[in-house]
Formats: sequence, C-alpha cells, structure tokens
Amino acid sequence: MSVNREISGEIVLKVDNLCKSFGKHEILSNVSFTVKKGEVIAIIGPSGCGKSTLIRTLNLLEAPTGGHIWFHDKDLTQASRKEISKIIPKIGMVFQQFNLFNNLTVRRNITMAPVLHGIMSKEEADDWATGMLDRIGLREQADKYPSQLSGGQKQRVAIVRTMAMNPEIILFDEPTSALDPEMVYEVLSLVRELADSGMTMMLVTHEMKFARNASSRVFFVHDRNIQEDGTPEQVFDNPRNQRLREFLMRVSCK
Repeated sequence: MSVNREISGEIVLKVDNLCKSFGKHEILSNVSFTVKKGEVIAIIGPSGCGKSTLIRTLNLLEAPTGGHIWFHDKDLTQASRKEISKIIPKIGMVFQQFNLFNNLTVRRNITMAPVLHGIMSKEEADDWATGMLDRIGLREQADKYPSQLSGGQKQRVAIVRTMAMNPEIILFDEPTSALDPEMVYEVLSLVRELADSGMTMMLVTHEMKFARNASSRVFFVHDRNIQEDGTPEQVFDNPRNQRLREFLMRVSCK
C-alpha cells in the first residue's frame, strides 16, 4: 500500500500540451498533467520512452518544442531569463550521475548555492549542512571530496544539496540507476523520508517496489505520452493499458 500523506488542492506545476523533439525525432507529444502540493509521482515505463526527457523539460534543462509549463501562476515557456533565474531554484533536481563538484568538499557542495542565492548565510549553511550530514550518517565525510565517497554516499549528498535550496518540488531522474544494488536501499530510504515529510516530488524510476509503496500517484509513459495516470493500486493492480500490463509482467513490483 502507498503511504498516506497530506495533499492540498494547491497546484505547484501545470503542464499543458508539452512537446519535445530532437530534430525530426519526436520524444514527447501533447503531454498534459498537474502536480499538487504534497504529491509524490513515480514515472515508470520502458527504457527510451521519454521519461528522463519529460522530467528534464520541467525545469528547462531541455527546452520544450511546444506547449506550456506553469509553476504556480508563471508560464516558464514565456518567462524572461530574469524570471526563470528566480524560479528554477524552487524546482530542485537530482541527477543519475550525482553532478557534484569534484573540486569542492562535501560541505562546500552543499553550502555553496544557498549562500550564493542568499537563502542562508555562510554560518547558517554550515550549521544546516552539518546537521543534515549527521542525520544521514555522513557527518564524518563533510571535509572529504566526492572522489572519496561511494556512489550511494554521493547521491545522498546530492539530495541534501538539492534540499539546501529549499525547493517547492524536487525532480529525480533515475537517482539509483548508477548505483550498485547494495547502495540503492540507502538512497531510496532518504527519498522515502522526504516523501513522508510532505515534499512534493516527481521521480523517474525503475524501482517498481518503491514506486508502488512510496508514491501517491504513478505515470506510465509510452509512445510519447502518459498512457496511464493513477494511484499505485490502480496502476499496479488494475492496469487498463495493454502496454502497461505487458510492462508489469516483465518487471518486479511486489
């Protein structure tokens, strides 16, 4: 069963007829959905179906070729660069390959952005980083560099770095795909903790058990669009889409 959480009626993201092509190759076609505050949306589907492209368009890492993306009352596809620079820090992103700065210590990776953006003073950021690293069992790694960490440690630092910006929503692009199986659990435990705390999240994942147990809503992406959108119970136990039924037969989701 998915975890019960408080979901308000406030819409954080609204996507309207989103399209994305690379040259003549159309990846996404007329994708539309809304995300409410407190929702945790797992995005599943076969490899190459456009899941990562979808998540990367939501904070304009990939420029849409059509449609609109609304963050509250602001259309990001029509906003100025100045407006976008103020909004994007509110849309956090966690990548497959961590994207930590290898020349900075763990502490500096976490504290640099919130200090530069005026979210915290240096002292506040240092204290916050110390507390969070202690919370996830990495306090002793604070002054080490990313090259000295395991993959699971790097990804947990990357998540904490994203949290330091105090985002309203966090997007995860397959956060465990680059990890050894034994390291997946520690990262998903932190993501689950965030979900249980009420953070609004969208998560591209191949971890079906996690999608079933930790999300409030599941998207099945195939053939350039969201083919099924429902609760974990609806999507995993009573799938309506034939391609989704075939997909679930090939993956472990119990």
